[in-house]
Parts: sequence; structure tokens; C-alpha cells
Amino acid sequence: MKRTWLPVSLIFLLLAVTVCNKQPTAPEPLNPGIRNYAWKLDTLNMPMNYINTIWGASPNDVWATGGGGTQDDRLLHYDGTKWSTYTKETIWCSAFTLFGFSADNVWMGGGAGWLAHGAGIWHYNGVEWSQNYVYDIEGSYSIKVEDIWGTNPNDVYACGAIGFHEEGKTDFWWGFVLHFDGKNWKEVVRAQFNSQFLRVRKNHNRVIVQSFEIGDTSSAQDVIAFYQVKTNKLIKLFSTTLENIYLASLHVINNKTYFVIGPDVYEYLATGKMVKRLSFPQSEFQCYICGRTEADLFVFMKDGIAHYNGVDLQYLYKFPTARMSGVNDPMIFKKEVFFCIDNPLGSIYTRNMILHGRLP
Repeated sequence: MKRTWLPVSLIFLLLAVTVCNKQPTAPEPLNPGIRNYAWKLDTLNMPMNYINTIWGASPNDVWATGGGGTQDDRLLHYDGTKWSTYTKETIWCSAFTLFGFSADNVWMGGGAGWLAHGAGIWHYNGVEWSQNYVYDIEGSYSIKVEDIWGTNPNDVYACGAIGFHEEGKTDFWWGFVLHFDGKNWKEVVRAQFNSQFLRVRKNHNRVIVQSFEIGDTSSAQDVIAFYQVKTNKLIKLFSTTLENIYLASLHVINNKTYFVIGPDVYEYLATGKMVKRLSFPQSEFQCYICGRTEADLFVFMKDGIAHYNGVDLQYLYKFPTARMSGVNDPMIFKKEVFFCIDNPLGSIYTRNMILHGRLP
């Protein structure tokens, strides 16, 4: 059989045509989130406390806690049927945040409590809770961990604020960021300016913190800002006074970073550019979103929890009484969601609630 050889120039031409005709793949459209939840509002037995945070490994293994109460009643657990006070160990940590990776790897952070000065970080190993780390700074009068978040068990971040007091002067705060590498916690950065770091997120190798900066004079405005943590430096990405907006928040949803600034939701791109993706001009919007995807977003409102499915915004649940509000990130599973709810008009026994939603 006689072989026929194609000229080299023709081979390159065919390759060029093939490559040029291959169009970039468009992202798959997101399915709108389902809205037919069945809702139940549970009252927690947390007297003299205020619920701050919730995290769970599964719908049958959920933790909730707050920074008040006593060391004997500030931590609760849900087993899939009921909420109960956790009493196996004494919990000294006055907690503001919970975050975990599995049923035997859960972190809790806040103040260290009565036994130690400084900020406390506790860990649950599936058997017991124990103090894992205390962050203390000489000369401070108060230190607290506000948020814990991580990408994997060997890459966990914590942020918070250090309070200082000087006689005759206004108290001031410095934000800080800590990192856990799977073995030890260490300080990454400590701000040398007025700041409280409220949230920390890492996405695409960028660590970002949300900061609240109290006006340190009678005429100074409070400031909301976002910073990128780069080695031991803080790079300002955005800032504005609360005169211009009323609230802001930082989120990672579906592997994308979002800044909520007033009524607007911006995606923070890898290029460093902020692009507005959504806007919720409703006066009830509380500047807080969370969800599974951009088409399955839970939206915090002054009078309830709403849902954005990529097309429109509808209420999922209206609060039964005035001034109730959602608190921090909910725990979102495939078919169940748990929201921390503050009920300030309730008694000390009915202030703290969990809104539990189930899909069919």
C-alpha cells in the first residue's frame, strides 16, 4: 500500500483551523434554588446569654453557642431531634464563632474566660472540648476572637480584636489574624491602627478580613473596610464610612468572594477588581447573604429570611414578632438549614432561637 504524506504546511493549517473553531466552554447555568421549606422555630435554653454562632457536621450533629451566660450553659447541641445543653466539660470560652470540618474536628473562639486573660480558641475532637490556644498581648484589657474559618484542617484562620485603655483617653482596638497549620497557632498580622477584624475568609490563596473601625473622636465617622492579608502586611481593598452605607459583610459562596456593601453585592475577582453582581434596594435588606450558589441565596431581611433564586427575591419566612433578626452565618446542608435568631423582645428564656428549615 502506497503512503501519502501531507505537506507540513497543510498539517499546521488544519491544526490552526481546529483550534480556532474550538469555542471556550460557557459556564453551566445554575439551577434555581428550591423554596418549599417546612419551618420550625425552636427556643433555646440559654438564659442570660445571646446566641452568636452555629456550625454542624450533619443535620443530626449541630452546635450553637453565645458569648454570655455561664460556663455551664453557653454551649448547646442538636442531635437531630432536640437541643440540649452540653455539660460534659466546663466551657470557659465566651464564644463568638464556631467552625469545623467534621464531627471530630470543630473549632470555637472568643474570649478565654475566667481562667485566662486573652482570646481563647477551643477544639472538639469528637470526644471532648478543650482549650487549644490562648492569644494574649501585654498591656491589653480585652482580646476576643470574632471569627474562625478555614479551607482544610491544616489551613485555618482566626481573626478578632485587641482592646487597649489609656487613662483619660478613648479606648482603642487593633485587629489581628492568626493561622493554624495543623499543629500550632501563630500570629500572622497585627494591625497598628484603629480596627476590629470581624470576619476572615480565604479563597484562591487570598486571605481577606472585614474590619470595623470606630471613629476615635467625636467628629470622626465609623469606617467599614476590607483588607487582604499578604505575609505580615495588610493591603486595603476598600473602605467607606458608615455615613455612606449602613452595613457591610464578607462572604465566600460557590468558590467566589463577595463583598456586600450597603444594598449592593460585589464579586471580588482574582484580578483585584470589584464587579457588582446584585443589588437588593429593599429597605428591609440587612446587608447579609449566604447560600449554596448564586442562584440559591438566603438573604437576611429586617422582618424575615428571603431567598434569591437567580431570578427574583421572595420571602421564605416572616418573623412572628418585631425586632427579631438573623445572626451570623446559618448552617446550610443539602436539604436542611439552621439560622440563629435573636429575639430581643423576649424574656431571658425566650431570646435565643433556632429557625430550622427542611426541604421535602
